[in-house]
Amino acid sequence: MAEPLQSPYVKGNTLTLSVRRVGKKSPLQLDDGDEVRARIVDVIEPATLSVVVVVEVDAPSKQEGQTIQPTSTVKMVLKVFDRRFSSQLREELKSSGPSTLATEKEYLGFLEQGSMADFVANYNKDYKFTSDDWDSPMQEAHFSLTCARMKETEARIYDYLGDLQGIHIPTFYADVQIASKPVAGEQIHRNLAKYLDVGAILIEYIPGFLLSDMVTESPEPAWPGICDQAIQVVHKIIGHHFVNTDMQTRNVIVRRDGEENYQVFYIDFGLCDFRDPLDSDEVWMEYAYQNAEENRIGWSLANAISRAKGKKGKRYKGKLPLPWEFTPSNRFRAQDIDDYPKHIWYP
Repeated sequence: MAEPLQSPYVKGNTLTLSVRRVGKKSPLQLDDGDEVRARIVDVIEPATLSVVVVVEVDAPSKQEGQTIQPTSTVKMVLKVFDRRFSSQLREELKSSGPSTLATEKEYLGFLEQGSMADFVANYNKDYKFTSDDWDSPMQEAHFSLTCARMKETEARIYDYLGDLQGIHIPTFYADVQIASKPVAGEQIHRNLAKYLDVGAILIEYIPGFLLSDMVTESPEPAWPGICDQAIQVVHKIIGHHFVNTDMQTRNVIVRRDGEENYQVFYIDFGLCDFRDPLDSDEVWMEYAYQNAEENRIGWSLANAISRAKGKKGKRYKGKLPLPWEFTPSNRFRAQDIDDYPKHIWYP
């Protein structure tokens, strides 16, 4: 069996990032097109749809109106959408396996033969379509386009939720690109290089624990406040004409602010679906209701608390009241169409 490619996303490695766009709230004094060096100081495991590393970036920044010298480092999260090392994405196509030198050579041949144009056209018609009949180059093409789409989606969502940055989602620092040289050594036309380049985003580093680990990482008296805050933030996020199809408690970080205070941050937005301008309010509200973002968080938290208090089977049978229970708001039921927030619209 061919050896998998060695990942560059390991502790101690330094990556060169090309800045495509700087976030409006970024502390970095950068311009589009600048290059920065990012040293990997930690790797967040496991890698899923993206590779997530904590980096220290050599770049000037501002804090409290004062300029820090360029020698200062800023710790942040680099979220990399690299098809070669997206373990979850590759596992969705069972026959793909890890990326190897052989699969990269085949993919390069696929690009050089001009086969990508037709694949892109079909992908744009239905990006969720996959086929067991795809050969290795077509699988790599699918991974490349999907990673690019997830990165663009996530960066776009951070713009939509600008008022929540630094409060309930990380601050968006920059949209960056990691130039990826063909591992096989061949030169490739610059018009095709975009299918090899790796997109990434730099966001605020939020220390804390996952919301899915709340019952083991925080004291019981804190649970109701954390749960209420998590639901309140969902209400602030939904209604922005996108639906997060991956709304899970494992995609939420809880930061300790002192001994008794906690702050909830939602962190993953790569699998969001945007509202089509042609969708009626009724159609879109039904789609949002069926995806049940609020319910995914609420019932997960309720079940975690019930299990922590001795739940066995489907229902909690204890006699003592639970410290927190979830009551769905049913916000997007069709009969509530007059309550739908129409003032928010993004083309």
